[in-house]
Amino acid sequence: MGNRAGGARGGGAGRRIGGGPPVVEDRLTAAMQLASILVLDVGANDRLGLGRRLGVPVPLTEPRQASGRVREAELFEKACRERLGRLDLTLLQQLHRLLSNGATPLGPVVDEAMQDRVRLGLSGEGSDPSVGTATAADDTSERSHSTLQPFASPGALQKSPERVRISEDQVIAALGPGGSINEAMAGYEPRPGQVRMARAVTRSLNDGLRLVIEAGTGTGKSLAYLVPASMFAVANGRRVVISTNTITLQEQLFNKDIPVLRKALPHDVQVAVLKGRTHYLCLRRLRLFLSNGLDGAPERILAARIAIWVRTTETGDRGELAISEAESAIWTNHLSADVMHCTTRLCRDNRSGRCFLARARRRAEGAHLLVVNHALLLTDRAMENPVLPEYDDVILDEAHHLEAVATDQLGTTVSAREIGFELASLSQPQGGTRFGGTVARIAAVFVEAAGEPGREQIALITAPIHEACETARVAVSSLFEVSTDLMDRASRGGRGDAVDRELRLTESHREGESWGPVAMAWDEASAALALVDRGLQGMVAAFDPFVGSSETVDDAVADLAASRQAISEARESLTRILAAPDDTEVYWIAGAGREMTMHAAPLAVDALLQSNLYEQKSAIIMTSATIQVGGSFRHFRNRLGLPQDTMVLEVASPFDYPKQALLLVPRDLPDPTSPAHGTVIQDILAGVASAMNGRTLVLFTSYASLRAAHAHLREMTPHLTILGQGIDGPRSVILDRFRATPNAILLGTNSFWEGIDVVGDALSCLVIVKLPFTVPSDPVFAARSELLEDSFMQLAVPQAVLRLKQGFGRLIRSGTDRGVVAILDSRLVTRRYGQTFIDSLPPATIVHCGARELAGLVGDWITRVPDDLVPEHVAGIGDGTGLE
Repeated sequence: MGNRAGGARGGGAGRRIGGGPPVVEDRLTAAMQLASILVLDVGANDRLGLGRRLGVPVPLTEPRQASGRVREAELFEKACRERLGRLDLTLLQQLHRLLSNGATPLGPVVDEAMQDRVRLGLSGEGSDPSVGTATAADDTSERSHSTLQPFASPGALQKSPERVRISEDQVIAALGPGGSINEAMAGYEPRPGQVRMARAVTRSLNDGLRLVIEAGTGTGKSLAYLVPASMFAVANGRRVVISTNTITLQEQLFNKDIPVLRKALPHDVQVAVLKGRTHYLCLRRLRLFLSNGLDGAPERILAARIAIWVRTTETGDRGELAISEAESAIWTNHLSADVMHCTTRLCRDNRSGRCFLARARRRAEGAHLLVVNHALLLTDRAMENPVLPEYDDVILDEAHHLEAVATDQLGTTVSAREIGFELASLSQPQGGTRFGGTVARIAAVFVEAAGEPGREQIALITAPIHEACETARVAVSSLFEVSTDLMDRASRGGRGDAVDRELRLTESHREGESWGPVAMAWDEASAALALVDRGLQGMVAAFDPFVGSSETVDDAVADLAASRQAISEARESLTRILAAPDDTEVYWIAGAGREMTMHAAPLAVDALLQSNLYEQKSAIIMTSATIQVGGSFRHFRNRLGLPQDTMVLEVASPFDYPKQALLLVPRDLPDPTSPAHGTVIQDILAGVASAMNGRTLVLFTSYASLRAAHAHLREMTPHLTILGQGIDGPRSVILDRFRATPNAILLGTNSFWEGIDVVGDALSCLVIVKLPFTVPSDPVFAARSELLEDSFMQLAVPQAVLRLKQGFGRLIRSGTDRGVVAILDSRLVTRRYGQTFIDSLPPATIVHCGARELAGLVGDWITRVPDDLVPEHVAGIGDGTGLE
């Protein structure tokens, strides 16, 4: 809330366990669930990945017949029994307690492994020594202490008083032919564009300049900034922060590019990765999680996964685990580090150096290069207990996401479900005057600390809290119900401002008669939440004489503080949204009932970036493959409020787009708003996919269109494998299947427009169904549009252009790739802004054609490069250093 960031043997249908989502559908699903526990970093839905890791030979397509599923399940079960048999005995016993005796559907296989160990006389011969031994079988976190070595901090950097300039020639030599990077990296090819970029980055670091670089696909931009950044950081004893949009790129830099850097360069560069605190396991919270009892199968399965992982992890970073969506919620609510507990005063793990977050911070303090993500970079300064150490210079990769991330991180979201969960965690009526939950548990801790005289004292404090929690539950539920009514009325009124269960809260809504019930419900909910907060404050104060007397007391105080902060943040955020609107923000509600969320976001982020980033740092370097619109940096600079002295540089891609890529633009398609468009597009997709025999990625702007096309292609192209996002598995799973399946068609939306990398023949055709315009009713987009004179050309078109460039970039990923892009949107040729889109794309060979010609042209380009196809348009590539 607030600113945030027995059943395995059967063949029956899925069932709900412990109130959670379906955990198992049949024996094969159960076997893959157990396999994912043992493999740790491969999810239960990634059948191919689990098969590879466990040595189970599985076909590309999951069996549908019961007999085939049973055979495959038996193979996975056998592999799991063998893996379980190699575990340390104490760990195996712990897994048996967590998963067997009907507690989860995974028990039978664990039972068999345990029986095998009994037959061996519990000798443990052949067990895996890497998991160590334990003295406390039931305490996973204590068990970790025996293997987690004392942390040797690298020590803080010794910052030079003045900026020491590094040699451009040395940077260029490292990246050039015969240079150290060439020697350290197999298959490395020096690239002129990479050298230009590295030179510009060097100048920016030396002189503390602001620089924006659009580096085309294949430039090698990561090494272009990592090489000068590492040389500069070591020479100056000062930290350079590298920020990415995604954790995936963070890990790619750390695990792929930086090892090359460290091998190639002569100096000892210290590098660390730092993520938000919720990514790190809290050992204190883990102990509490295990001691409080595990309610259902989802909790037990996650506990089993962690029981194996915690014995070997050095980082405690959840990125090492393949955690499902349901497990992610459990992790956040019960296991992750939080601001209240992560202090040396309250946490013994922090004091002893075993706290994973504290260890990550200490690594960061001694790092020359610190790899973070945009969300952490933008929110850390506002935190009560910041994570990032001091730094002066920052490089932002994937910088085209910066406005969106800043909007999200500087805004707030409150959900009915989260508030309900927090109140239910605090107080759980159990009949009469009996209660469960955090308040009752901590009251028992107080009695233990204060003795019998404290029983009456704490009862007088907790009784009003339980009453306030119940009042707040009812009041908050009523608030979200009347807010749902408000949305329904707006929708029925035909005003067009309640689209897709989303309603922007404008001044007209707040002044209308429908707002009265919302305002009244909020007054009651606010008062009730204030009573809960006051009661928790009194409970914390009661513990004052006992703080420091035991870890149990300190944990109780931290738990109360965390609960109080959650309630307080929710109340402050709802006040911000419902009772104290500001002209500089946009507000909206989405969903309905318990699924409703309320939001606030800044209308502009430029002033916030100015005060929190531009004015605070020396060298600021932003880079991405997609920054310019129509050959101009103007849109990017304006949206982020970049200072006038910001330098810009365009580095062209080294790929030969006229020879490698064909761009097909049909002239005779129905308008995208026409009902006929969908039918025509589906027929075109079937023809193109057949001509390509698969090997095609289709990008959509809506799930409804994707689902309709998926059904049509299944019917019309039965000889091909159709893989749909949200239909045939998680993103990573269907991507792996697409790469491994010669005749596959991949249908994606949203996240598939960027961040996927399929090199080679597996992806030879890209179809973009519509230009990716933002939905006009999007609350943030609509509010920002109202501030502009020509919002369509100033905001809608530039955003869509950048999105299209990202999508186009999925096709050509190496110098040997060849393929076709077809954009099935007639607005490219019928609207005046169409040329802006084309001018912004890489300089592919362009052919305007009829819809009936598409399939033939696609097949012809893939088999040969026609000599009679002359590029109709080549996007201009400017030399572009200097001010625009």
